[in-house]
Amino acid sequence: MLERVAVLYNPLSDASIKLSHELADWLTARGVKAIRGVSQEFRDQPHLVADCDLMIALGGDGTVLRAARLCFPHNIPVLPVALGHLSFMAEIGPDEVYTSCEQLMNGGGWFDERTLVRAQLWRNGQKLGQYTALNEVVISRRDLSRIVNVYVTIDDSPITTYHADGVIVATATGSTAYALAAGGPIVDPRSQALVLVPIAAHLTHIPSMVLHEDAVVTMQLRSRHHALLAIDGRENIDLIEGDEVIVRRSPQVCTFVRLRPSNQFYSQLVARLRRS
Repeated sequence: MLERVAVLYNPLSDASIKLSHELADWLTARGVKAIRGVSQEFRDQPHLVADCDLMIALGGDGTVLRAARLCFPHNIPVLPVALGHLSFMAEIGPDEVYTSCEQLMNGGGWFDERTLVRAQLWRNGQKLGQYTALNEVVISRRDLSRIVNVYVTIDDSPITTYHADGVIVATATGSTAYALAAGGPIVDPRSQALVLVPIAAHLTHIPSMVLHEDAVVTMQLRSRHHALLAIDGRENIDLIEGDEVIVRRSPQVCTFVRLRPSNQFYSQLVARLRRS
């Protein structure tokens, strides 16, 4: 039963703006309270989202990531609608949004729970922050002319020191994002496994790895040159030598609403990779 739905749109996309108006009107005409807005509005006024039954994200994967950040703290499911160039997280397009909403109002669809990762930043024995990501946690170089040295352990077992442009710890969902561009493997999004992917690593025999779902990855910056910590492509927190980032699977999940059978993931994946 849908009583209150948030419609998240991309303010830089004319198609997203137009569809958000039309969809909000369509929902209202059917007795559903529609709250239309951009991510900044919903961040500034979290009460607008907190008691929603669903958030519909109109855009590409970036819009879906913003929706996830808004929704997972409140356990609100997200329906992604593909309007971007690459939309690995969405299964429906704008021409299917109304029939999909009708299915949901009639009790159809199913919930697709996706793994999140939690990262803690430590400096000199003090925790500076904690962050949650749907796609990935990345330590990367800040200066184009420098590489970073990142010492990695998994479950306290030493792995290697990567001399690289950066190191990624990704979820299965994130395996088709930055991790894939960096040469990492594609992991079935139903998996809870994590992926460790170095970015343009120099002189290393340790390739990308698929890790157990309960693995704890510790990345320590061992460069005197500053680096950046990014969470799903956001934050961009400055790191200094000796900083540690500890990444593990989060107890929280992000829930997507799906209308199609789960076995269509692979055919959809191949079609999207051909378009990219």
